[in-house]
Amino acid sequence: MSAAPVLGDREIGLARLAAQGLARPDDAAPEDVVRALGAVQAQDLPGALVSVGLRRGAGAAGLREAFDAGRIVRTWPMRGTLHLVPAEELRAWLAVLGPRTASSTTARRRELGIDERLDAARETALTALRHGPQPRERLHAAWDEAGLLGAPGRAYHLMLALHLDASLCMGPLAGNVRDQLVVPVEDWVPGAAEEPAHVPAGAGVPPVVVRWVRRYLRSHGPASVADAARWAALPRSTVRAAVGMLDDVVAVRDRGGQELWCAPEVLEDAARTDRRTAGVHLLPPFDEYVLGYGDRSHVLAGQHAARIVPGANGVFKPTVVAGGRIVGTWGRSRRASSPGLVLEPFEELSATRRRAAERAFARLPVL
Repeated sequence: MSAAPVLGDREIGLARLAAQGLARPDDAAPEDVVRALGAVQAQDLPGALVSVGLRRGAGAAGLREAFDAGRIVRTWPMRGTLHLVPAEELRAWLAVLGPRTASSTTARRRELGIDERLDAARETALTALRHGPQPRERLHAAWDEAGLLGAPGRAYHLMLALHLDASLCMGPLAGNVRDQLVVPVEDWVPGAAEEPAHVPAGAGVPPVVVRWVRRYLRSHGPASVADAARWAALPRSTVRAAVGMLDDVVAVRDRGGQELWCAPEVLEDAARTDRRTAGVHLLPPFDEYVLGYGDRSHVLAGQHAARIVPGANGVFKPTVVAGGRIVGTWGRSRRASSPGLVLEPFEELSATRRRAAERAFARLPVL
């Protein structure tokens, strides 16, 4: 057996750009992009839409239709964090990972009395939703009218609990695409491709988990077992067992000897690095290229890590990627007289890269 090839940080960064579909976007449907990535970080909904659009040759075209037709939904499938998921896999995500998220919020749920209010909150929400999809604020108001609130945080945790048990999800885009309307899962996602049990300690790996690990490594690799376990909020032992069942990923190593996994064709793509792959990319906040890994050291220098999430407050800034490395953050000018790109590089950018950043800015999907 030949030794695993060793990749430098630049090679890893370029390979991840290729794996994630950022280097050469194709004509995939929006739901296919989400499915290929496994799930898409979506704390910031407009940013998540841009993330999907950047990975498609068609950009934002057809995005609203995919949501409004019920092919993509948003929920809290893992880590207590909002993600886009393919609608047909909603129940599978929640069946496997929902109990883990619910367990992590047990103390707060008990403090707020969520469990004893949950049945009434579900009935009240479903009654309100008989009139069609509603904004979250409308359900909050209905709960308030029913006397179910009264304490800060109770509305959020009721909403979270009803998403985790697959009663509700977020479906159609609101008018300004900054939020989604809430819908009943039973009506909006009528079928269930798979409803696996959660993963008990020491049990075999459910096929759905193997599928998610495959998608993660093929779309995010080169990545480690630890990265995949953190991303999916699953035990490392479960992920490691799933990797052992895959025949379409290969092992590589970084300069420090750490084992990483990726699709073999990604290595071929990285070896044929072209100017577009190695060029400048502008990514929205919370993009999978940044948030999809627990260890970002391969693409981000440690001394700059705090600059993409100032104050360690969990709010990530849009990032500039050049040559497979995160080299700065960016934003839009707020001056109406001179709208445009505002770059905040970690170090001086060359004139060539600044021009490339302007072109990338002009290519950003228009929602």
